[in-house]
Amino acid sequence: MNKLNIKDIGSCKDKTLLVCDNGLFFEFALKLADHFKKVYYYTEWKNAYPGMAEAVVGTEWKNGKRLPTFDGKNLERVENMFSILDEVDCFFTPDIYDGDLLETLEQSGIPSFGSGKAESLELNRYETAQEMKSVGMDVAPTVKIVGIQALREHLKKVKDKWIKISKYRKHFETFHHINYRLSEPLLDSIESDLGPLKYITEFVVVDNIEAIVEEGIDAYAVDGKLPNKMFTGCEIKDVSYAGSVVEQKDLSRGNKRVNESFLKLLKKYDHNGFFSTEVRTTKDGKNYFIDPCMRLGLPPNALYQEIYMNLGEIIWAGANNILVEPEIENKYGMEVLISSGWHSGGHQTIYFPPEVRQWVKLVNPIKIDGTYHVLRLSDATTIGSLVAVGKSHDECAKKIEKMADMIEGYDLNIKIEGINEAIEAYDTMIKNSKK
Repeated sequence: MNKLNIKDIGSCKDKTLLVCDNGLFFEFALKLADHFKKVYYYTEWKNAYPGMAEAVVGTEWKNGKRLPTFDGKNLERVENMFSILDEVDCFFTPDIYDGDLLETLEQSGIPSFGSGKAESLELNRYETAQEMKSVGMDVAPTVKIVGIQALREHLKKVKDKWIKISKYRKHFETFHHINYRLSEPLLDSIESDLGPLKYITEFVVVDNIEAIVEEGIDAYAVDGKLPNKMFTGCEIKDVSYAGSVVEQKDLSRGNKRVNESFLKLLKKYDHNGFFSTEVRTTKDGKNYFIDPCMRLGLPPNALYQEIYMNLGEIIWAGANNILVEPEIENKYGMEVLISSGWHSGGHQTIYFPPEVRQWVKLVNPIKIDGTYHVLRLSDATTIGSLVAVGKSHDECAKKIEKMADMIEGYDLNIKIEGINEAIEAYDTMIKNSKK
C-alpha cells in the first residue's frame, strides 16, 4: 500500500460519511455532521417481526413528515445503507458486531474506521487472554467452561472469581462469584433464561486481581500507533465519569507497558479505530489488562465530541491509515448519566432548553415536533448523559449542576451526587499512578 499523507486525501468537509451503529452512539454521529458534508446513519432493524422503534432511531419528524435532517444538521437516517453506498466516501462503525461489514466495504474501496477484525479481542474473552499472553502481557488466570452444570460444579470448589460471557451480553453481565451459596440464585436465573442453550453456553472464569490502582486510557489507534494525546479517567459505574487529556510521556509505567504490548495485537488485526483499556496494577508491579473495549467508550465518547475539535479529521484520516493528533481547547471533562426507572418499561420523553442541547447526549433518540424521546429498545434505565468540558473538573462540575436543573422528564434522575466521587477517584488514580 502506498503511504498517503493528509494532503493527499483532502478535507472531511467535502466528504460523505456512513455511520453504522446500534443506537448507543447516535450523538457521536450527530456531532460528526458538523465535520462532514453529509452523514448517513443506520441501525439494524430487520428481523422476522420488525418493530417501528428500531427503524426510526435517529429520525426527526414534523407534522407527521420525516425530515432528512436532525436538529437542522445534515444527518439522515437510512433504512437501506446499500442504497446510498455510491455516495459514501467513508464508513465508520463506533460499536462492535459490524466488523465483517467494515471489512467488506473496506475491500470494496471505501475507507473505513472501526474495529473490524479486532472486535474479536472484545467478543472472544478466553481466546483474547491467550493472545495477550502471547505478546507478554500480564493476564489473570482464566478458565473456559462450557455448560451451566459444569460451571456450577466448578464454582462449588472455588471462591472470589469473576464470571463472564463472550459475545452474548443480553443474557448477563459480568458478576462477582464470592462463594457458591451467594451465586446459586443468580445461576438459577441464568439457567432459566438460557433454557436449552445452557448446555452449550461458554463461560469464562477469571481470578480476582487485588489492585493498588485501576488505570487505563481511552484512545484511538491507527496502524498500531497511538496519538501523543489521549483520554484517561475514572468511571463510577452507572453514575458518573471524570477524565482529562494526557500525553503519552505522562502516562504511568503500567499504562505504557500495556499500550506497548496491546498495540502489537491491534497491528496484527489491522485495527484503525477507537478502543479503551482497563488496567489493574498490583503491589508486585504487574499490570493486568481487563476486558479490552474495542469501540467507543461509554463513557467517555460524549466528551470526545466536545473536546476533540478535529473529530471528523481524526476519523477521515484514520480511515485512510493516517494518524492525526487531536486538537484540544479544554483538557478536562465530566459526564453524569441520565436515567429513568420508567424507561425500563416504556419510551421516555425528555425536555430541556435549546441552550443545553449541545451538552445532552441521548441514546436511541427520536425527535417529533420539537420534542425529544428516547426509544425503549431494551430494559436499560440509562437514557443518556449530561456532559461538560473546561479547564478543571471543578469548572465542569459547576456547569453540570447548573444545567441539570434545566432538564425535566417523568421519573428522571440525573446523578449529580456522583460528581465528587468521580473527581476523587480520578485524583486518586493520578496520584497512585505516579508512584
